[in-house]
Amino acid sequence: MRRILLLLAFLFLILLFYQKEITTVLPVFNATNEPTIISKGHYGQTLMLEVSFSHEGFETWLENLKSPYPILLLDSAWIERSSSMVEIIKDKRIPTALLGHNSIDYTNKKLLEDEIASYKKYFDKEPLWFMTKDYIFPEDLQQFIFNQRINMLIPTVLWHQELPLEEGMIISVPLHAHSTIDFEQLTLFMQQNSLVSIEENLFGYQIKMAKRQ
Repeated sequence: MRRILLLLAFLFLILLFYQKEITTVLPVFNATNEPTIISKGHYGQTLMLEVSFSHEGFETWLENLKSPYPILLLDSAWIERSSSMVEIIKDKRIPTALLGHNSIDYTNKKLLEDEIASYKKYFDKEPLWFMTKDYIFPEDLQQFIFNQRINMLIPTVLWHQELPLEEGMIISVPLHAHSTIDFEQLTLFMQQNSLVSIEENLFGYQIKMAKRQ
């Protein structure tokens, strides 16, 4: 009996150690094996919002947002000045990514390093996805981002109310200082269409992965 109890205790300790390992050492998700800009998937449609400016009604829209969520590409300066909305995003576990500057601003890669650090400061992890504001990725920037184990993303199309949907579309909604947005129409669009995550669009199934801390 004592041997059985000791064996059970030993197995329990192994299980605890293994559980700790899989919860603290998380795998890195790479969509591609070489620097590749993803602009379209294969299964369904994905909605993303490029957020660099807080339009009137945006915080209320976030508060009322229901799953399945779009992916929010967040500008690092917006993150710094929008703590209340960042908390809403974190509390609801809305998927996020990093929205950068125009590509020309990355001749000095320190800017991107600072943006990644700022994102990690607020979300406790590095971004899995990155997009430049002008949707352009020079080759040296592509290689730098790939070396950071971050995936590159651009939209297939920009959202408008009469948008005809095609399989694999990645649909973007710009929320910048000079953008115009009707949140009621955007909500209606989301309710009338079955939108999927970027991972499900690419691979056809849901996955939950995060970068190693």
